[in-house]
Amino acid sequence: MDKTIKSSEKNIETPIDQKRYALVLKWSARIGLFSILFTFFIYISGLISPVIPLERLPHLWVRNSMFLNESFGIATGWGWMSLISKSDMMAKAALTFLACVPILCYLSVLPIYVKKKEIVMVFIVLMEISILILAASGLLKVE
Repeated sequence: MDKTIKSSEKNIETPIDQKRYALVLKWSARIGLFSILFTFFIYISGLISPVIPLERLPHLWVRNSMFLNESFGIATGWGWMSLISKSDMMAKAALTFLACVPILCYLSVLPIYVKKKEIVMVFIVLMEISILILAASGLLKVE
């Protein structure tokens, strides 16, 4: 006789913070994926002109990012945002949004921990958010 308990038979309630995190992750990931596909389509279709022409990409793949930035006038760090009207930078923005999803997830559960007065979790979430923002800021550079 099988003594395993099926998950549907368990009466376990998923904590609200886990539900919220999962919901934000689910929708952010969907929006991010759609954005990447949409902006990539805009880029390859030529509907909006790019900074770096699509036909030049295969020849440029062997170059480093510094060469590309200098050759096409793309500012380093977050400076590329000034070119957001170009299709390839739109695609980069979509990727950047996807990279920021963990921050959105952490921000979504922070009020729950504050309301429950779970100080340790508030501290952990704030540290996670701070570290991710610091990493994205470009203030820490490895040369």
